[in-house]
Amino acid sequence: MKKIIQFFIPLSVPAEAESQRKAHLLVSVLLIIIYFNLNYCVISYLIGYSGGIASQLPLMILGIITLFLYRKGVKPELLNPIYFTYCSISIAITVYYTGGFSSLLFPWLASTPIVAVLVWNRSGGWFSSVLVILIELFFFYLFSTNYVTPNQIKPEYQKVFYLTCSLGLPLILFFIAIVFENARQAAMNNLTSTMRALDAEKQKSENLLLNILPLQVASELKQKGEASPRSYKMASILFTDFKSFTKTGSSISPLELIQTLNQCFSAFDDIIVKHHMEKIKTIGDAYMCAGGVPEENNTNAVDAVSAALEINNWVNSWNANREMEGLPKWEIRIGVHTGELIAGVIGKKKFAYDVWGDAVNIASRLEHTGEVGKVNISGETYQLIKDKFNCTYRGQLTAKGKGDIDMYFVEQAKIA
Repeated sequence: MKKIIQFFIPLSVPAEAESQRKAHLLVSVLLIIIYFNLNYCVISYLIGYSGGIASQLPLMILGIITLFLYRKGVKPELLNPIYFTYCSISIAITVYYTGGFSSLLFPWLASTPIVAVLVWNRSGGWFSSVLVILIELFFFYLFSTNYVTPNQIKPEYQKVFYLTCSLGLPLILFFIAIVFENARQAAMNNLTSTMRALDAEKQKSENLLLNILPLQVASELKQKGEASPRSYKMASILFTDFKSFTKTGSSISPLELIQTLNQCFSAFDDIIVKHHMEKIKTIGDAYMCAGGVPEENNTNAVDAVSAALEINNWVNSWNANREMEGLPKWEIRIGVHTGELIAGVIGKKKFAYDVWGDAVNIASRLEHTGEVGKVNISGETYQLIKDKFNCTYRGQLTAKGKGDIDMYFVEQAKIA
């Protein structure tokens, strides 16, 4: 049956689900009506009911022609008015030859508008309803004027014929309803699949947005269309940078360079998440993150130093493996400073969460004035972490553009 239905659906019907659903519904209902037309014609022939053949045979032929015209690409908007008009007329002919207004087949007229709504559209249903009402009024007029309509059904066949027709009406409507329900269920399944796909895409978009912006900032951006910058009294900035990166990078291919950087920065990403830090950005071989933003806390200095030590240890272990493989080491410097800053998203395109302020510049200078394999922190950060980490005072060193700054190397966490 599916192959027959598909045979009559033109190639011009769009592949999208709703268009295919309407096409399947139209063809299925026409095939059901044609089948019932055929049965009615056969029964009418067997009992000698010429009115039944005269009404249903033309409708069956018209239905077949409609199917083939539809397959050839003729639009349903042109076929439906002709077909459903004759549907009502064919039933009217049947009613006329079985007793008119008092015919037991009179209720069949009500089926046409129902089918028209399902297969055609609401306007088609109204069209068929008006036509059926006019036909019913016509039969009522004949009845009220005592016009005698013929009844071609022989008395010996009347009871069985009326029973058959009475059973046929709910049966054909049931089959059409089943076709409609199947089409509706298919549409619902497709809608569900589409909604799931949309949810999946939405989740991907959400994850992508959260991969670029912090949750709070992303939520504010979605709700308001903008995210207001916020000032923080105490936040910790961590910078890393690879020594002689330009020289090291010139000795390997660009692809290998990017892959190696990606390996390092991916490891750094995992480490800072463990220590409640927010990645800000990477600039070439420099990696920058912050603690205490966008959610303020009192542990960001400890978090930043803990992350810095773990990054340094990871790089040392990674370099040891590289040496065993005969690969050059990538030596790292790390600087951490704690102070005031402003954080937020600015601009209209390619949103990026960033931080600004003197604290950012000082942290960058601390990284530049540090040493390979060391975590260099400012006096401000030291005062906040000195009870938890062993540190070595370096004295006041000059940082470009910032003057003399107290600096400390963090050695290790204190044993509790």
